[in-house]
Order: sequence, then C-alpha cells, then structure tokens
Amino acid sequence: MMPARAQPANRPARTRDAGRAALLLSLGMLLACEADADGEIEDDVEAVPTAETPAEEIAAGGAATALPSPPVPPPPPHPLEPWPGLRAPASAGDRVYSKVRFLWIRPQPRPSRVWLGYLSLGDGVPVKGGDAETAYAGPGHGRGCQAWYAIEPTGYVCAGDDATLDPEDPDVVALRSHAADRSDPWPYAYGESLEVPVYHQLPAPRKQAFREPALARHLDAVADARQVPAADRPERFAGVDLSPGREPVPELLLLPPGGRTVQTRVANGSTLAFVRRFQHEDRAFLMTWDRGFVPADKVRPYPRSSFSGVALGGVRGGNGVALPLGWVRRDEPARAYRRDPDGRLTASGRSWPRLAHIPLTGSEVSQDERRYLETSDGAWVPATAVVVAARTDDVPLQIRRATEGHRTWLDISIEDGTLVAYENLTPVYATLISPGRGGLPQPGIPTLDTASTPTGVFSVLAKLVTATMVSGSNSSLVHAEVQFTQNISGPYALHGAYWHDRWGHKKSGGCVNLAPRDALRVFEWTYPRLPEGWHAMRSITPHADWASPTLVYLHR
Repeated sequence: MMPARAQPANRPARTRDAGRAALLLSLGMLLACEADADGEIEDDVEAVPTAETPAEEIAAGGAATALPSPPVPPPPPHPLEPWPGLRAPASAGDRVYSKVRFLWIRPQPRPSRVWLGYLSLGDGVPVKGGDAETAYAGPGHGRGCQAWYAIEPTGYVCAGDDATLDPEDPDVVALRSHAADRSDPWPYAYGESLEVPVYHQLPAPRKQAFREPALARHLDAVADARQVPAADRPERFAGVDLSPGREPVPELLLLPPGGRTVQTRVANGSTLAFVRRFQHEDRAFLMTWDRGFVPADKVRPYPRSSFSGVALGGVRGGNGVALPLGWVRRDEPARAYRRDPDGRLTASGRSWPRLAHIPLTGSEVSQDERRYLETSDGAWVPATAVVVAARTDDVPLQIRRATEGHRTWLDISIEDGTLVAYENLTPVYATLISPGRGGLPQPGIPTLDTASTPTGVFSVLAKLVTATMVSGSNSSLVHAEVQFTQNISGPYALHGAYWHDRWGHKKSGGCVNLAPRDALRVFEWTYPRLPEGWHAMRSITPHADWASPTLVYLHR
C-alpha cells in the first residue's frame, strides 16, 4: 500500500518546463559515434559530459567512495548465463514504474549529482521488501517529485510526475507493452533513416506536406514501386517495407516532458529504434521507442544477423568444443583439404561458409610455402582462410592476481577480431568481434583521431540495456538505443551492433562491436549484474550480489 501522506498522483501534472525534455535527452550514458569516409555511422568514441554524468566520474567509475570488499560469488550453473538470485522472477509486490526515458536511481532519497543507475520508459522495479509502505523513504522535494521510495536491490527513486506505483495507470500499461525487451538480442526493431521527419503527434496530410518537401512526388514514387517486385525497385527503396501498416493507430499518451522524443528529424544515414508499425490514413507509420511517429516509407529496416559465438567444451552446453578454434571471416568460403596417400594435401571438394567456426587440433603443416591447420575431423584448412582464437599464454599479471577465487574476464584480439571469455583461467566462450577500423593505437596519436581501439586491461564501469550514441564530429548522426552497452574506459565500450554483419573485420570508431546475440549473452554474463528492472547501472553500485567488475584485456 502507498502511504497517504505522500501519494503520487495517478495521472501526472502537465505543468513542468518543456525545456527539461531537451536536457534529459543529453543525460545518462550518451556515447558518441564516428562516421567513416562514406558517411556511415560506425561507433561510439566520445562520452558526452553533463551535469548528471561528469566526464571524470564516468572515466573513473564514479566518485571516490570507499566500497565494501566484494564477496566471492558461487560458480555459475552454465557458462555465459547469469548467476541465480539477482535476476529472479519479479515479485508480486509493489513496484515503481517509469514514465520517462531517464528515471534516476540515487544513493540517497534526495536529488544529487551522483546516480547509481536509471529506469527508462515502461521499466518497473520492485520496491524494497515488496511493500511501498515500508519502502517509503520520505516526501519528495523539487518540481514533480512527490515521494521517495527505496528500491531493490539498492538506491532510491522519486515517484510523482515521472513515475508511479500504480500498475494500472493507462500510461504505464501502454509503455510497458513497448518497453525494451531485455531478453531479446534486439530490444527494439531498428532501421536506417532516409532523412525521415519525426512527428510528435499523428500528422494530418497538410502537416506532412509542410514538413516533407516534394512529398507528392515521393508518394507517387512509393505507389509506383509497390507495383514491381522488390528486386526491381529503385535503389532508394531497397530494403524499405512499402506495405500498408496492419496495426491500428496507437493510443496517444499524455506523458511528462521527459517521456517523449524532442527530435524533429533523423538525419539521413542515422538509425532509429521503433516498436510498432501501423496505418495512419493512407500511409504506414512507425512509432519510435520514445513515442515519436515517422513515415515507414522513409525507413530501411536492418536485417538481423544470425551470427553468434560458441560455448566451449567440458561444460553443460559446450558441446565438447575447445580452443583453438578457427573462424572464417573472409567473404569467400574456406576450402577443405585432405591428405592423399602420397602425403600431399589436395582440395576435398567441400568448404566452410563465411562466419563458420572450425574446431582445430593445434597441429599444422607447410606445403608449397603455405600453412595448413588440422581440423578436429581430420581435414585441413589454409591458415590464411581463418583467424584463430586460442588460449592466451600472455595473461597480464593484473588478471592472474585477480583470478584467485572466481573472476570473469575477456580476452580480445584487435588484429584477429576475436573474443574469448574466461572464468578464472578456463575459457568458456569464443566469438568474433569488430574492433576500431584504425586497428591498434599509433604512438603519440590519440585513439579518437585514428578510430583505433585502446589496448590494456580495463574493467566494466557501467552497463546499459540500450544507449543512444551520437557522432563526435557530427552530432546530427546517431545510433539509436544501441543494445547491451558496457562502458570500459571513458568513451569506449563493448556493445551490440545491429547495423552491420562484418564480424572479425575492423569496422567501428574504436569500440568493440559484438553481434547482437553475443552482445546479450556477454552482457548477462559479465559483472556487475544488472538488477532486475533496471535499465542501466554503474559499477559503483554495491549490493548483495555485487562482485568485482569483469576485466577486459584488449591487445594485438
């Protein structure tokens, strides 16, 4: 039950300063992207410092606060799966639901510069003990804040205009149905903008004609393109879904300013995240994750990569696969060879496709000045056709000292584009990644200038289910709600990449791109564990299931 003395209103007051919406868009962990020579958005390379997230705090992992020694967690039940307890099914008790993109979780029941994490649109988190009466922490102060509540597993949020404890609130019901699906490698649907306008309300034809130059010619071209097979359509419509929307018009919500987009357009080549496709009068529209409306005929949805890594053997789910492991990262297939009776290797007529993994024995031979690697099924593959993920012999001392007890860490090769996940010194997962297109850092040149991935041992500083990334050189270019982001050093992060399928190749602006399926799996496995219901957290947030953050070793 909610204490009557500070009961938040079921429907939010609409009197807050609309300018705060623009401020909220820039808060949290907004990372920057880098565009390549073709103008394609690549990756995050620069954190945006704000009053809420000072750059020095992001880089250092938070204010200099004494933290308790982390407990040693029990061994996991399955490699790359969460430990039990932290992500248990939601309780039937009271919860706080967010109506805004950033509902800050504070260390004390009062406003401050320090944040432990945040909830986003439609997220709900259990209150402490499951009972709002006992979780009540005192009256709020500040515009829109009516009451502070303690939440699980730690921290406080303020209910009022931006959040409510009423699960039947109409806004909450609608937002929950379109909240980020954190169990899916694609928490939202994603697409590329073809200079798409963003409407804050469903637009009448006259409004569309005003906002979209040459709209009549564009709609005529859409009608003509619908009459021919997709393969024969003009390039401008390649991959664009021109079919009518099949869902009804969504309910319009009276959200607080921080609950909806402030964008008026999405620049050409930028990306957007959307949650619904529907028909409005004679045109199909998409509803973006932050409740904007965009014409579907100006968005090119991204195809979904089927690639994922491999659980390594000796454990449940590992299928007996062990290192070394080869990956075909070239576009052409890798040809298989067999040994003839005279001992020479000749083509066997079979091959492995792009992105296939090939278990290896570790043995190799040379023939005609070419190296061949033996596969676990007795075949041979040219060494130049694969990259190899192998157990590292060069474990940094910092990691060796940390692997007393139970410790997780990632071994990432920038040149090979491989990642191996370790529990102590046991490899449990291997996959391909896409590092910075500049490769290794160049002496004396900032990595941001060369789109290089930094080397060294880092730790996970913050985890975000999704995070918007903007271009450091052109802030109009964005990647919307990039999935499963793990900040490791200043502007650099590990995160999913829904916009390409070039695993193993140097592709990003400096961060480590993971295939969406790998991004989710690694995100769930690394420390700190994201508490149930939270959208983001920082590693300065100790709680009962807290342990030392996962280490990340980036090297040649």
